[in-house]
Amino acid sequence: MSHAFLFLYDYAANVNSSAVVAAASLVARTLYILASKNEDIHDSTLAAINVNVSLVEQLMGCLLDCDPGLSCELVKKYISPMSTCPSHYVGVILDEPSSTPYTGYINDVPRFIWNFLADRTSIPRKANSSGCQHGCNDRDEVCIKAETDGKGVCVLSTTRYLLSQAMFSSTFYDLSYFKS
Repeated sequence: MSHAFLFLYDYAANVNSSAVVAAASLVARTLYILASKNEDIHDSTLAAINVNVSLVEQLMGCLLDCDPGLSCELVKKYISPMSTCPSHYVGVILDEPSSTPYTGYINDVPRFIWNFLADRTSIPRKANSSGCQHGCNDRDEVCIKAETDGKGVCVLSTTRYLLSQAMFSSTFYDLSYFKS
């Protein structure tokens, strides 16, 4: 069970990896249809879109359980986790949308997800870089994997942290308004 929410169904054994793969395949094919404007459901390209089952299972092991949890090799490729047990509360990040946020402000899971998505959706820099410890040159570049080697890599990516507003515990709601 999650130590954050203590929800009855909040544990890895309750998540069916086949259902996650099926949902991811559906989303990927839907995005292809929307992006290509090709509505032919018998298109061979559409049929060739498959989800990497082993990656889904690896992500589930890293993000839904403490064993291996955030000590898995995939996570350690991107960040230096502070804990082995993933937090299921991703938190709120307050920063400019285009910046790579300071790692002290956010916990392990959002840092890993951001690095992972930025890497998987990126175009590597054309010029070899000695790292990005002093930032990246291009406005569209982000620095990934900086925690693991102290240098990082600049890549072209549209993955960004987005400015968010936090709900404070001092905010109260009159729930009687919602009752019939």
